[in-house]
Amino acid sequence: MTTAGPRLSRAARTLLPEKMVRELPPQETRTGIVHLGPGAFHRAHQAVYTQRAMAAEPGDWGICAAAARGRSVVDALRAQDHLYTVTERAADGADRMRAVGAITDSVAALDEPERLAAAVAAPGTRIVSLTVTEGGYRHDPATGRLLPEDPEIAADAAGRAPRTAVGQLVRGLQQRSRTDGTPLTVLSCDNLPQNGRLLRGLVDSFCRMLPESEQAPLLEWIGARVAFCSTVVDQVVPATAPADLERVVEALGVADEAAVVGEEYRSWVIEDRFAGPRPAWDRVGARFADDVRPHETVKLRCINATQTTAACLGLLLGVHTMAEAVGRLDLRRFLRALYTQELAPSAVAAGGEPPGFEELLVRLGNPNLQHRLGQVAQQGLGKLPQRLVAPAAEHVREGREPRLACLAIASWVRLLRTPVGARPRLDPASEEFARELAAVRYAVEAVDLVRERMPGLSGESGARPDVGDGVAEALRALEVRGAEAVVREAAG
Repeated sequence: MTTAGPRLSRAARTLLPEKMVRELPPQETRTGIVHLGPGAFHRAHQAVYTQRAMAAEPGDWGICAAAARGRSVVDALRAQDHLYTVTERAADGADRMRAVGAITDSVAALDEPERLAAAVAAPGTRIVSLTVTEGGYRHDPATGRLLPEDPEIAADAAGRAPRTAVGQLVRGLQQRSRTDGTPLTVLSCDNLPQNGRLLRGLVDSFCRMLPESEQAPLLEWIGARVAFCSTVVDQVVPATAPADLERVVEALGVADEAAVVGEEYRSWVIEDRFAGPRPAWDRVGARFADDVRPHETVKLRCINATQTTAACLGLLLGVHTMAEAVGRLDLRRFLRALYTQELAPSAVAAGGEPPGFEELLVRLGNPNLQHRLGQVAQQGLGKLPQRLVAPAAEHVREGREPRLACLAIASWVRLLRTPVGARPRLDPASEEFARELAAVRYAVEAVDLVRERMPGLSGESGARPDVGDGVAEALRALEVRGAEAVVREAAG
């Protein structure tokens, strides 16, 4: 913990520059949003949009930050009266630091399930939003369905205090249906295709696992009173490092244990089908749209796919940050070829407008963010299907060979087949799968295991060759010849 300087708080805010204090919402602001998953991304992105929206158009849109699993963020926020700082770090090294007071309350969901349900049910709550990562939805990415055999989901549905995001959301909706019952909007802000529609289906599936006496009235109320909107979010927000905390002390003279750092760029596209009031997010840069799918395709298949590829290949090449990865000439050439030849055309075909590769490169190569590749490479099982497998499968169906995308997918498989000591430790699901992959000898056997987790690798009606065949070939090359030689050759 940083000890130099007093801890940031309402009392200590007088130590902040006057401009930063003026940007804070009034202290009497009441809660209008419950957010599940108040990690660094939410605090740098949606919370900043919300604070700026309240400045543009006053209203009670304070956020109740609900930590779905641990409580470290909640404890840090409570110790600081829910104030924290966001540092927007430009590629030229310039920092813009702002104080954020959009969070007005917090809940540790595992320890305080009743408080979370009450917050969702409160009449003043108009929106529930989520950033719980792809894995937090506990669903099958291939089918978009909830995993009923998941023991955590089953236990939540059986009546224990909920420990999963879907279970926590449904129990809150259930209490709201029994008490206030006013309309509510649910916003999924995770990187999943049609995330609002997906979440609506998961909520429906969870409700159908409840006792019969609870199912019908809850499903009827949700269908009539709750809107599920899809969103597309974008901002690079690395994990906060100790050096970032020290820079806050140096710049402001106060200690901030909830500080976050991100790039200055941020965007937010929101499906415009709210059930009730909403903050004036559109007045501060967010965009309301009838259809977010073109934006979603660009985000997932161009921006996120490039990030994931850079992370997996970068780790295989022995570098550790995103700036180092895109700074390598061989990897940068490969990423440019992948982007321009396979990823961007796939997004354009879906009606999207991808940014230029050089524009994206400036964002990813920001040397002042220190975005760790191990962080980016997390949760590949949930990320790769929509980022790389889907566009690769489209190319195959149209008679083209997605050679570069297959190599990108193979780099993730190769990363998991690398001993733990030679790569960063990943999320639990990836580590479990890594043990399965390590148990087989040949690349084709490894890819067969991946096919079971990612059906999109297999051709329709068993047609061959398919994406999996290309991945197996690329994986063999990586394992025999090494990443450096393969990347150099593939980049041309």
